[in-house]
Amino acid sequence: MPATPHSPPIASLAQAPLGQLYAVREVSADPQVPERARQLEEIGFFPGEQVMVMTRGFPGGDPLVVRIGMSTFALRGAEAACIQIEPLSAGATA
Repeated sequence: MPATPHSPPIASLAQAPLGQLYAVREVSADPQVPERARQLEEIGFFPGEQVMVMTRGFPGGDPLVVRIGMSTFALRGAEAACIQIEPLSAGATA
């Protein structure tokens, strides 16, 4: 199914601005670290879960402090790049 003109581009969590709530769209595999997708899913990164980047390390922005559900994690940029996100639909709550 082709994307409609109004479909937002899919971005990774590594690119997300601070403080904005998103939904996890998918966790993609990392060819360099095959077990990474499984590890991220084990700690709660599932499609549909709400996620927010709370802060980034300085300098360079790595690691990222991320809230998923009621949990907070520090993720490396490479880990966050495996998590594809999309804006929450209107009416969704934190």
